[in-house]
Amino acid sequence: MPGGTSVEAFLRFVNERFQDFKCRLTELMRVLPLEDLNEKASKAAATLDRARLLRGALAERDRPAWLAPIESSFQQYCGSPRDQNLAVRLLETVARFFPAIDDHKWAFDFSGDEPFDFDGVYERFRAESRIPELFDKLIELLEQIVQSEEIDSRKIIQTLQTIIATLKKNRTGSYFSLIGTWTFVRSYLKNVAWEVISNVQVLGPLIAALRKTLEELDTNVCDLHQKMVSELQPKLTAEFPKIVYAPLGLPPPPSASPIEDDNKSRG
Repeated sequence: MPGGTSVEAFLRFVNERFQDFKCRLTELMRVLPLEDLNEKASKAAATLDRARLLRGALAERDRPAWLAPIESSFQQYCGSPRDQNLAVRLLETVARFFPAIDDHKWAFDFSGDEPFDFDGVYERFRAESRIPELFDKLIELLEQIVQSEEIDSRKIIQTLQTIIATLKKNRTGSYFSLIGTWTFVRSYLKNVAWEVISNVQVLGPLIAALRKTLEELDTNVCDLHQKMVSELQPKLTAEFPKIVYAPLGLPPPPSASPIEDDNKSRG
């Protein structure tokens, strides 16, 4: 952006829209605990409008990581303000991102250079996914398996406890933290622990839920990868390696019997 005067005018413009957004958000936070649905819906709509105005003032690379999930949550709530689940989700989103919004300081780079902001892109797509929810579910199921005391291998129990601690520490980490954690967790569960824990019959319902959660998490991580590829790949030079993702590939659940499987295939 040429000229110091133009830069200063732009910064004033952005700050005015940002302060207006923060003011509307603060007003909404005051009425969220109240019972007046019309008041909450009105304040939410005003906040959503200011969030959209702020986004429109910014180039994509300058948009804070919190802006997209805030706008998405408000849009869903404003579409159905009587939906209690959406109201709770809105409250959780505001509580999660308000400290970052309150502390945000604008720092624009007018040099024209565009670095690869993996974590910025990742944070936007992660907020739209079920990855945080599925991480929590995976932690819960693994804790139940450990606490069941049905696994007689001390080594596997200790490693499961390490996995649980790793998941808890990195569930809100960076893009590379998530990928490293998920690669470690799924590799161990698939190649080492799965055969042991899946053969404990009393754990059948837990193992079925664990399989479902792992497969859903794998789908969400894969989908996040594809979105990041679509966003980042056009900016990568020919010598930069392409981002790839290999599916989880858990072994199928055991069949009832070889004879039954054979009859099914003939039928």
